[in-house]
Amino acid sequence: MILKAENIHKSFKSGESIINVLNGASIYVERSDMVAIMGVSGSGKSTLLHILGLMDRPDSGKINIMGEDVQYDDEEWLAHKRNRNIGFVFQFYSLMNELSVIENVMLPAMIGGNFNAEKRAEELLADVGIERSMFKKKVYKLSGGEMQRVALARALINTPDIIIADEPTANLDKQSSIGIVELMKRINEKYNQSFIIATHSKDVACQCKRILNLNKGMLIL
Repeated sequence: MILKAENIHKSFKSGESIINVLNGASIYVERSDMVAIMGVSGSGKSTLLHILGLMDRPDSGKINIMGEDVQYDDEEWLAHKRNRNIGFVFQFYSLMNELSVIENVMLPAMIGGNFNAEKRAEELLADVGIERSMFKKKVYKLSGGEMQRVALARALINTPDIIIADEPTANLDKQSSIGIVELMKRINEKYNQSFIIATHSKDVACQCKRILNLNKGMLIL
């Protein structure tokens, strides 16, 4: 088991009101799994992914990653897990415009202390369909589909156990969206790479091995 989350609750305060976003959501992810989480806007998909990716903590519930229970009071442990075990792909790419394509891909490796990741970065960029002539370009010169491919290569640089993708095709046209989903599926099959993908698109979800729906703060089949 790569990831297991049980009975996750999360609420937020809005003025005098308490908004319950997650009400006992549970999920498990095995090696080579590819799970879609569907739900309408505002259903809590991003909140759940932030918790599963250790970027936020639940009000209650338990998360286990690679056989270890999450230690929320140990920031060093959390940072290490985020860097080594989890890769992230965001809706708005979250690339650094001042860096080149290959520098963006290498960045998580360098943060983790690996300053010799250029060869792997080049291999990953080739894997996701970025031509070598683009490696030194600034990322802001790329199309949306190209930026998301770079973001996927960056997510893979540290060979994470799981990739968490939050609406990865929401800002792309239909053709680019299809290309990104097919790419994720190919990486899933080639490397046994596990994915959790939050999406509102049935076309995206249907490419995954399992589909869970987030409804009233709970995950259901």
